[in-house]
Amino acid sequence: MYLDKNIRLILNILQKNGQGYIVGGYVRDVLLGLEPKDCDFVTDIEYEKLLNIFSEYSPKEIGKHFGIIQIKIDGAHYEIAKMRQDKGIPKDRKEQEIEFTENIYEDLKRRDFTINAIAFDGEKFYYGDSDSQKDIENKTLRFVGECKKRIEEDPLRILRYFRFLATKDLKYLDEDVEEISKYRELLQNLSVERIREEFDKIITGKNAYNILRILSDKKILEIIIPEWKDCRGFNQRNIHHIYTVDEHILQALKETDMDLITRLAIFFHDIGKPKCFSLGEDGKGHFYNHELISAEIAKEIMERLRYDKNSIEKVYRIIQYHLVYGIDNEEKFIKKMMNRLEKEDMLRYFQVLKADRKTHRPPYNFEQIERLEKIYQDIVKKQLPISIKDLNISGKELLENGFKQGKNIGEVLKYLLNQVLEYPECNTQEQLLKLALEYKKGRE
Repeated sequence: MYLDKNIRLILNILQKNGQGYIVGGYVRDVLLGLEPKDCDFVTDIEYEKLLNIFSEYSPKEIGKHFGIIQIKIDGAHYEIAKMRQDKGIPKDRKEQEIEFTENIYEDLKRRDFTINAIAFDGEKFYYGDSDSQKDIENKTLRFVGECKKRIEEDPLRILRYFRFLATKDLKYLDEDVEEISKYRELLQNLSVERIREEFDKIITGKNAYNILRILSDKKILEIIIPEWKDCRGFNQRNIHHIYTVDEHILQALKETDMDLITRLAIFFHDIGKPKCFSLGEDGKGHFYNHELISAEIAKEIMERLRYDKNSIEKVYRIIQYHLVYGIDNEEKFIKKMMNRLEKEDMLRYFQVLKADRKTHRPPYNFEQIERLEKIYQDIVKKQLPISIKDLNISGKELLENGFKQGKNIGEVLKYLLNQVLEYPECNTQEQLLKLALEYKKGRE
Protein backbone atom coordinates (compact mmCIF):
# COMPACT_ATOMS: atom_id res chain seq x y z
CA MET A 1 0.00 0.00 0.00
CA TYR A 2 1.44 3.38 -1.02
CA LEU A 3 2.21 5.75 1.85
CA ASP A 4 3.43 9.31 1.35
CA LYS A 5 6.52 10.65 3.11
CA ASN A 6 4.60 12.27 5.98
CA ILE A 7 2.69 9.10 6.80
CA ARG A 8 5.94 7.11 6.62
CA LEU A 9 7.58 9.66 8.91
CA ILE A 10 4.86 9.33 11.55
CA LEU A 11 4.95 5.52 11.40
CA ASN A 12 8.75 5.53 11.77
CA ILE A 13 8.63 7.82 14.82
CA LEU A 14 5.94 5.67 16.45
CA GLN A 15 7.70 2.39 15.72
CA LYS A 16 11.03 3.67 17.08
CA ASN A 17 9.28 4.30 20.40
CA GLY A 18 6.68 1.53 20.46
CA GLN A 19 3.94 0.20 18.21
CA GLY A 20 2.45 2.22 15.35
CA TYR A 21 -0.39 1.43 12.95
CA ILE A 22 -2.54 3.23 10.38
CA VAL A 23 -6.22 2.53 11.05
CA GLY A 24 -9.74 3.45 10.00
CA GLY A 25 -10.92 5.17 6.86
CA TYR A 26 -7.52 5.58 5.23
CA VAL A 27 -6.83 1.84 5.15
CA ARG A 28 -10.44 1.04 4.22
CA ASP A 29 -10.59 3.47 1.30
CA VAL A 30 -7.25 2.38 -0.16
CA LEU A 31 -8.38 -1.26 -0.07
CA LEU A 32 -11.71 -0.30 -1.65
CA GLY A 33 -9.90 1.48 -4.47
CA LEU A 34 -11.05 4.92 -3.32
CA GLU A 35 -9.09 8.14 -2.78
CA PRO A 36 -8.21 8.19 0.94
CA LYS A 37 -8.70 11.33 3.00
CA ASP A 38 -7.69 11.70 6.65
CA CYS A 39 -5.04 9.35 7.99
CA ASP A 40 -5.30 8.22 11.64
CA PHE A 41 -2.84 6.24 13.73
CA VAL A 42 -2.91 4.15 16.91
CA THR A 43 -0.07 3.31 19.26
CA ASP A 44 0.73 1.89 22.69
CA ILE A 45 2.99 4.84 23.61
CA GLU A 46 2.09 6.72 26.81
CA TYR A 47 0.28 10.02 26.31
CA GLU A 48 2.94 12.35 27.74
CA LYS A 49 5.69 10.62 25.77
CA LEU A 50 3.53 10.88 22.64
CA LEU A 51 3.34 14.66 23.08
CA ASN A 52 7.10 14.78 23.59
CA ILE A 53 8.21 12.74 20.56
CA PHE A 54 6.01 14.85 18.26
CA SER A 55 6.87 18.16 19.94
CA GLU A 56 8.20 19.71 16.70
CA TYR A 57 4.89 19.04 14.89
CA SER A 58 2.60 21.26 16.99
CA PRO A 59 0.94 18.48 19.01
CA LYS A 60 -2.55 19.38 20.21
CA GLU A 61 -4.49 17.59 22.92
CA ILE A 62 -7.93 16.82 21.51
CA GLY A 63 -9.05 13.95 23.73
CA LYS A 64 -6.88 13.17 26.73
CA HIS A 65 -9.54 10.84 28.15
CA PHE A 66 -9.22 8.74 24.99
CA GLY A 67 -5.47 9.32 24.64
CA ILE A 68 -5.74 11.29 21.39
CA ILE A 69 -3.42 14.00 20.04
CA GLN A 70 -3.37 15.85 16.73
CA ILE A 71 -0.20 16.87 14.91
CA LYS A 72 0.41 19.04 11.85
CA ILE A 73 2.92 18.34 9.07
CA ASP A 74 3.10 20.40 5.86
CA GLY A 75 -0.34 21.85 6.58
CA ALA A 76 -2.02 18.44 6.96
CA HIS A 77 -3.48 17.22 10.27
CA TYR A 78 -3.05 13.70 11.62
CA GLU A 79 -4.62 12.11 14.71
CA ILE A 80 -2.74 9.66 16.87
CA ALA A 81 -4.59 7.71 19.58
CA LYS A 82 -3.62 5.19 22.21
CA MET A 83 -4.94 1.71 21.51
CA ARG A 84 -7.89 1.01 23.78
CA GLN A 85 -10.83 -1.19 24.67
CA ASP A 86 -14.25 0.28 25.46
CA LYS A 87 -15.85 -1.03 28.64
CA GLY A 88 -19.62 -1.32 29.04
CA ILE A 89 -22.32 0.69 27.26
CA PRO A 90 -22.35 4.42 28.13
CA LYS A 91 -25.31 6.79 28.00
CA ASP A 92 -22.98 9.24 26.29
CA ARG A 93 -19.85 8.45 24.26
CA LYS A 94 -18.04 11.23 26.13
CA GLU A 95 -18.55 9.23 29.34
CA GLN A 96 -17.26 5.99 27.80
CA GLU A 97 -15.24 3.93 30.27
CA ILE A 98 -12.07 2.83 28.54
CA GLU A 99 -9.04 0.67 29.17
CA PHE A 100 -5.83 1.16 27.22
CA THR A 101 -4.29 -1.91 25.61
CA GLU A 102 -1.06 -2.95 23.91
CA ASN A 103 -2.93 -5.38 21.64
CA ILE A 104 -3.88 -4.04 18.20
CA TYR A 105 -6.55 -6.74 17.79
CA GLU A 106 -8.34 -5.60 20.96
CA ASP A 107 -8.38 -2.04 19.61
CA LEU A 108 -9.80 -3.17 16.26
CA LYS A 109 -12.55 -5.28 17.85
CA ARG A 110 -14.23 -2.18 19.32
CA ARG A 111 -14.74 -0.54 15.92
CA ASP A 112 -18.11 -0.23 14.19
CA PHE A 113 -17.81 -2.07 10.86
CA THR A 114 -15.64 -4.97 9.76
CA ILE A 115 -14.18 -2.92 6.89
CA ASN A 116 -13.08 -0.31 9.45
CA ALA A 117 -11.48 -2.92 11.72
CA ILE A 118 -8.27 -3.14 9.71
CA ALA A 119 -4.81 -1.80 10.59
CA PHE A 120 -1.58 -1.49 8.59
CA ASP A 121 1.92 -1.15 10.04
CA GLY A 122 3.65 -0.27 6.77
CA GLU A 123 4.23 -3.89 5.82
CA LYS A 124 1.43 -6.07 7.17
CA PHE A 125 -2.37 -5.86 7.52
CA TYR A 126 -4.15 -6.74 10.77
CA TYR A 127 -7.82 -7.77 10.75
CA GLY A 128 -9.85 -7.21 13.91
CA ASP A 129 -12.79 -9.37 12.86
CA SER A 130 -12.92 -12.76 11.18
CA ASP A 131 -15.01 -11.20 8.40
CA SER A 132 -12.85 -8.10 7.85
CA GLN A 133 -10.68 -9.43 5.02
CA LYS A 134 -13.59 -11.14 3.25
CA ASP A 135 -15.85 -8.09 3.59
CA ILE A 136 -13.27 -5.62 2.28
CA GLU A 137 -12.61 -7.90 -0.71
CA ASN A 138 -16.36 -8.34 -1.40
CA LYS A 139 -17.17 -4.71 -0.53
CA THR A 140 -19.74 -5.75 2.06
CA LEU A 141 -20.82 -3.56 4.99
CA ARG A 142 -21.28 -5.44 8.24
CA PHE A 143 -21.06 -4.60 11.95
CA VAL A 144 -18.19 -5.97 14.02
CA GLY A 145 -19.66 -8.67 16.26
CA GLU A 146 -23.24 -8.17 17.45
CA CYS A 147 -25.21 -5.46 15.67
CA LYS A 148 -27.25 -4.76 18.84
CA LYS A 149 -24.15 -4.19 20.97
CA ARG A 150 -22.49 -1.87 18.43
CA ILE A 151 -25.65 0.25 18.12
CA GLU A 152 -26.22 0.44 21.87
CA GLU A 153 -22.64 1.71 22.24
CA ASP A 154 -23.52 4.57 19.88
CA PRO A 155 -26.95 4.74 18.13
CA LEU A 156 -25.45 7.10 15.53
CA ARG A 157 -24.00 3.96 13.98
CA ILE A 158 -27.46 3.32 12.51
CA LEU A 159 -27.12 6.42 10.36
CA ARG A 160 -23.39 5.84 9.77
CA TYR A 161 -24.27 2.42 8.35
CA PHE A 162 -26.68 3.94 5.84
CA ARG A 163 -24.33 6.84 5.12
CA PHE A 164 -21.65 4.37 4.04
CA LEU A 165 -24.17 2.68 1.74
CA ALA A 166 -25.27 6.05 0.34
CA THR A 167 -21.78 7.33 -0.40
CA LYS A 168 -19.84 4.18 -1.33
CA ASP A 169 -20.66 1.24 -3.60
CA LEU A 170 -21.04 -1.34 -0.85
CA LYS A 171 -23.24 -4.42 -0.53
CA TYR A 172 -25.45 -5.08 2.49
CA LEU A 173 -27.35 -8.02 3.94
CA ASP A 174 -31.15 -7.80 4.18
CA GLU A 175 -31.09 -9.44 7.60
CA ASP A 176 -28.71 -6.74 8.86
CA VAL A 177 -31.06 -3.97 7.71
CA GLU A 178 -33.96 -5.74 9.46
CA GLU A 179 -31.94 -6.03 12.66
CA ILE A 180 -30.79 -2.41 12.55
CA SER A 181 -34.35 -1.13 12.11
CA LYS A 182 -35.36 -2.73 15.43
CA TYR A 183 -33.25 -0.16 17.27
CA ARG A 184 -34.37 2.96 15.36
CA GLU A 185 -35.98 4.50 18.47
CA LEU A 186 -32.49 4.87 19.97
CA LEU A 187 -31.85 7.67 17.46
CA GLN A 188 -34.04 9.89 19.65
CA ASN A 189 -31.25 9.88 22.25
CA LEU A 190 -28.80 11.64 19.92
CA SER A 191 -28.11 15.34 19.53
CA VAL A 192 -29.73 16.93 16.47
CA GLU A 193 -26.32 18.12 15.27
CA ARG A 194 -24.99 14.55 15.01
CA ILE A 195 -28.14 13.42 13.22
CA ARG A 196 -28.02 16.35 10.80
CA GLU A 197 -24.39 15.71 9.90
CA GLU A 198 -25.11 12.10 8.91
CA PHE A 199 -28.39 12.97 7.16
CA ASP A 200 -26.60 15.56 5.01
CA LYS A 201 -24.10 12.93 3.88
CA ILE A 202 -26.86 10.44 3.12
CA ILE A 203 -29.01 12.86 1.12
CA THR A 204 -26.03 14.04 -0.97
CA GLY A 205 -24.73 10.53 -1.57
CA LYS A 206 -24.66 8.98 -5.03
CA ASN A 207 -26.94 6.20 -3.80
CA ALA A 208 -29.28 8.55 -1.91
CA TYR A 209 -32.48 7.29 -3.56
CA ASN A 210 -31.91 3.62 -2.70
CA ILE A 211 -30.85 4.31 0.87
CA LEU A 212 -33.57 6.85 1.67
CA ARG A 213 -36.06 4.36 0.23
CA ILE A 214 -34.84 1.79 2.75
CA LEU A 215 -34.86 4.34 5.59
CA SER A 216 -38.45 5.23 4.69
CA ASP A 217 -39.68 1.65 4.34
CA LYS A 218 -38.05 0.61 7.62
CA LYS A 219 -39.59 3.63 9.41
CA ILE A 220 -36.18 5.00 10.37
CA LEU A 221 -36.52 8.26 8.43
CA GLU A 222 -39.62 9.29 10.37
CA ILE A 223 -37.70 8.99 13.64
CA ILE A 224 -35.39 11.84 12.61
CA ILE A 225 -38.03 13.69 10.54
CA PRO A 226 -41.48 12.85 12.02
CA GLU A 227 -43.25 14.80 9.25
CA TRP A 228 -42.11 12.14 6.78
CA LYS A 229 -44.55 9.61 8.26
CA ASP A 230 -47.53 11.40 6.66
CA CYS A 231 -45.82 11.36 3.25
CA ARG A 232 -45.01 7.64 3.27
CA GLY A 233 -47.44 5.85 0.97
CA PHE A 234 -49.70 8.93 0.55
CA ASN A 235 -51.80 8.44 -2.60
CA GLN A 236 -52.06 11.73 -4.52
CA ARG A 237 -55.20 10.59 -6.41
CA ASN A 238 -54.46 12.85 -9.34
CA ILE A 239 -54.01 11.99 -13.03
CA HIS A 240 -50.84 14.11 -13.20
CA HIS A 241 -49.07 11.97 -10.60
CA ILE A 242 -47.87 8.38 -10.92
CA TYR A 243 -46.16 8.16 -7.51
CA THR A 244 -47.13 8.46 -3.88
CA VAL A 245 -45.83 11.64 -2.22
CA ASP A 246 -42.79 9.94 -0.69
CA GLU A 247 -41.84 8.11 -3.89
CA HIS A 248 -42.26 11.28 -5.97
CA ILE A 249 -39.87 13.13 -3.64
CA LEU A 250 -37.26 10.35 -3.68
CA GLN A 251 -37.49 9.87 -7.45
CA ALA A 252 -36.95 13.62 -7.87
CA LEU A 253 -33.74 13.36 -5.82
CA LYS A 254 -32.30 11.15 -8.56
CA GLU A 255 -32.73 14.00 -11.05
CA THR A 256 -30.59 16.54 -9.14
CA ASP A 257 -26.90 17.17 -8.55
CA MET A 258 -25.37 15.98 -5.28
CA ASP A 259 -25.52 19.52 -3.88
CA LEU A 260 -26.84 19.87 -0.33
CA ILE A 261 -29.12 22.90 -0.81
CA THR A 262 -30.61 21.44 -4.01
CA ARG A 263 -31.17 18.04 -2.40
CA LEU A 264 -32.74 19.56 0.73
CA ALA A 265 -35.03 21.73 -1.39
CA ILE A 266 -36.24 18.78 -3.46
CA PHE A 267 -36.56 16.55 -0.38
CA PHE A 268 -38.83 19.06 1.36
CA HIS A 269 -40.58 20.56 -1.69
CA ASP A 270 -43.79 18.52 -1.29
CA ILE A 271 -43.57 17.53 2.38
CA GLY A 272 -46.64 19.66 3.15
CA LYS A 273 -48.91 17.90 0.64
CA PRO A 274 -50.61 15.53 3.11
CA LYS A 275 -51.58 18.50 5.30
CA CYS A 276 -53.37 20.37 2.51
CA PHE A 277 -54.94 17.47 0.62
CA SER A 278 -58.53 17.88 -0.51
CA LEU A 279 -60.74 15.81 -2.77
CA GLY A 280 -62.69 17.55 -5.52
CA GLU A 281 -66.20 16.63 -6.63
CA ASP A 282 -64.60 14.90 -9.61
CA GLY A 283 -62.71 12.60 -7.25
CA LYS A 284 -59.33 14.19 -8.01
CA GLY A 285 -56.86 15.08 -5.30
CA HIS A 286 -55.85 18.72 -4.87
CA PHE A 287 -53.05 20.34 -2.86
CA TYR A 288 -53.85 24.03 -2.75
CA ASN A 289 -50.98 26.21 -1.42
CA HIS A 290 -48.84 23.14 -0.79
CA GLU A 291 -45.73 25.05 -1.89
CA LEU A 292 -46.25 27.59 0.91
CA ILE A 293 -47.08 24.95 3.52
CA SER A 294 -44.11 22.81 2.44
CA ALA A 295 -41.78 25.82 2.71
CA GLU A 296 -42.98 26.50 6.27
CA ILE A 297 -42.62 22.84 7.30
CA ALA A 298 -39.14 22.70 5.74
CA LYS A 299 -38.17 25.78 7.75
CA GLU A 300 -39.47 24.21 10.98
CA ILE A 301 -37.59 20.96 10.35
CA MET A 302 -34.34 22.69 9.42
CA GLU A 303 -34.54 24.96 12.46
CA ARG A 304 -35.17 21.92 14.65
CA LEU A 305 -32.10 20.20 13.16
CA ARG A 306 -30.16 23.45 13.66
CA TYR A 307 -29.17 24.24 10.10
CA ASP A 308 -27.63 27.66 9.61
CA LYS A 309 -30.00 30.55 8.81
CA ASN A 310 -28.58 31.10 5.34
CA SER A 311 -29.25 27.50 4.26
CA ILE A 312 -32.75 27.61 5.73
CA GLU A 313 -33.54 30.80 3.81
CA LYS A 314 -32.25 29.38 0.52
CA VAL A 315 -34.27 26.17 0.81
CA TYR A 316 -37.36 28.09 1.96
CA ARG A 317 -37.29 30.43 -1.06
CA ILE A 318 -36.75 27.67 -3.61
CA ILE A 319 -39.67 25.64 -2.24
CA GLN A 320 -41.92 28.66 -1.82
CA TYR A 321 -41.78 29.44 -5.55
CA HIS A 322 -41.49 25.96 -7.06
CA LEU A 323 -44.97 26.15 -8.64
CA VAL A 324 -44.72 28.16 -11.85
CA TYR A 325 -48.12 27.57 -13.42
CA GLY A 326 -50.26 30.55 -14.45
CA ILE A 327 -47.58 33.26 -14.39
CA ASP A 328 -48.89 36.41 -16.09
CA ASN A 329 -45.56 38.11 -16.80
CA GLU A 330 -42.71 35.60 -16.94
CA GLU A 331 -39.92 38.17 -17.35
CA LYS A 332 -41.13 40.13 -14.35
CA PHE A 333 -41.42 36.89 -12.36
CA ILE A 334 -37.84 35.88 -13.14
CA LYS A 335 -36.54 39.34 -12.27
CA LYS A 336 -38.26 39.10 -8.89
CA MET A 337 -36.78 35.63 -8.38
CA MET A 338 -33.32 37.01 -9.19
CA ASN A 339 -33.91 39.62 -6.51
CA ARG A 340 -34.77 36.88 -4.02
CA LEU A 341 -32.12 34.31 -4.95
CA GLU A 342 -28.39 34.52 -5.60
CA LYS A 343 -27.01 33.28 -8.92
CA GLU A 344 -26.10 29.81 -7.65
CA ASP A 345 -29.54 29.48 -6.08
CA MET A 346 -31.25 30.39 -9.35
CA LEU A 347 -29.44 27.45 -10.95
CA ARG A 348 -30.59 25.24 -8.08
CA TYR A 349 -34.11 26.60 -8.50
CA PHE A 350 -34.31 25.58 -12.17
CA GLN A 351 -32.92 22.17 -11.31
CA VAL A 352 -35.65 21.67 -8.70
CA LEU A 353 -38.34 22.75 -11.20
CA LYS A 354 -37.09 20.21 -13.76
CA ALA A 355 -36.69 17.39 -11.24
CA ASP A 356 -40.21 17.99 -9.95
CA ARG A 357 -41.67 18.07 -13.47
CA LYS A 358 -39.76 14.95 -14.56
CA THR A 359 -41.29 12.85 -11.78
CA HIS A 360 -44.89 13.58 -12.74
CA ARG A 361 -46.81 11.43 -15.19
CA PRO A 362 -45.25 11.50 -18.68
CA PRO A 363 -45.12 12.97 -21.26
CA TYR A 364 -42.99 15.66 -19.64
CA ASN A 365 -43.43 19.25 -20.75
CA PHE A 366 -40.37 21.41 -20.09
CA GLU A 367 -41.32 24.24 -22.47
CA GLN A 368 -42.23 26.72 -19.74
CA ILE A 369 -39.19 25.94 -17.58
CA GLU A 370 -36.86 26.22 -20.57
CA ARG A 371 -38.52 29.52 -21.48
CA LEU A 372 -37.98 30.82 -17.95
CA GLU A 373 -34.34 29.72 -18.11
CA LYS A 374 -33.89 31.54 -21.41
CA ILE A 375 -35.41 34.71 -19.93
CA TYR A 376 -33.02 34.42 -16.98
CA GLN A 377 -30.00 34.02 -19.28
CA ASP A 378 -31.06 37.03 -21.36
CA ILE A 379 -31.48 39.20 -18.26
CA VAL A 380 -28.01 38.24 -17.05
CA LYS A 381 -26.51 38.87 -20.48
CA LYS A 382 -28.20 42.26 -20.92
CA GLN A 383 -27.63 43.21 -17.25
CA LEU A 384 -31.23 44.37 -16.88
CA PRO A 385 -32.28 46.01 -13.57
CA ILE A 386 -33.64 43.53 -11.02
CA SER A 387 -33.30 45.28 -7.63
CA ILE A 388 -33.65 48.72 -6.00
CA LYS A 389 -29.89 49.24 -6.19
CA ASP A 390 -30.17 48.96 -10.00
CA LEU A 391 -32.57 51.93 -10.22
CA ASN A 392 -31.17 55.11 -11.75
CA ILE A 393 -32.53 57.13 -8.86
CA SER A 394 -31.74 57.03 -5.15
CA GLY A 395 -33.55 57.77 -1.92
CA LYS A 396 -31.37 60.85 -1.53
CA GLU A 397 -32.52 62.19 -4.89
CA LEU A 398 -36.15 61.62 -3.92
CA LEU A 399 -35.60 63.63 -0.71
CA GLU A 400 -34.12 66.46 -2.77
CA ASN A 401 -37.34 66.50 -4.80
CA GLY A 402 -39.75 66.96 -1.91
CA PHE A 403 -40.26 63.45 -0.60
CA LYS A 404 -40.35 62.97 3.18
CA GLN A 405 -37.81 60.94 5.12
CA GLY A 406 -39.07 57.59 6.42
CA LYS A 407 -40.73 54.41 5.21
CA ASN A 408 -42.43 56.48 2.49
CA ILE A 409 -39.12 56.55 0.58
CA GLY A 410 -38.89 52.75 0.70
CA GLU A 411 -42.45 52.40 -0.58
CA VAL A 412 -41.74 54.72 -3.51
CA LEU A 413 -38.56 52.83 -4.45
CA LYS A 414 -40.43 49.50 -4.35
CA TYR A 415 -43.11 50.98 -6.61
CA LEU A 416 -40.46 52.22 -9.04
CA LEU A 417 -38.73 48.84 -9.07
CA ASN A 418 -42.03 47.13 -9.83
CA GLN A 419 -42.49 49.46 -12.81
CA VAL A 420 -38.94 48.91 -14.06
CA LEU A 421 -39.22 45.13 -13.77
CA GLU A 422 -42.10 45.30 -16.23
CA TYR A 423 -40.81 48.20 -18.35
CA PRO A 424 -36.96 48.29 -18.27
CA GLU A 425 -36.92 51.29 -20.60
CA CYS A 426 -38.32 53.41 -17.73
CA ASN A 427 -35.04 53.14 -15.83
CA THR A 428 -33.86 56.71 -16.43
CA GLN A 429 -33.60 59.36 -13.73
CA GLU A 430 -36.03 61.64 -15.53
CA GLN A 431 -38.67 58.95 -16.08
CA LEU A 432 -38.31 57.52 -12.57
CA LEU A 433 -38.73 60.95 -10.97
CA LYS A 434 -41.83 61.52 -13.07
CA LEU A 435 -43.28 58.15 -11.98
CA ALA A 436 -42.39 58.87 -8.35
CA LEU A 437 -44.15 62.25 -8.40
CA GLU A 438 -47.24 60.69 -10.00
CA TYR A 439 -47.21 57.99 -7.32
CA LYS A 440 -46.89 60.63 -4.58
CA LYS A 441 -49.74 62.68 -6.03
CA GLY A 442 -51.99 59.64 -6.22
CA ARG A 443 -51.36 58.90 -2.53
CA GLU A 444 -52.16 62.42 -1.30
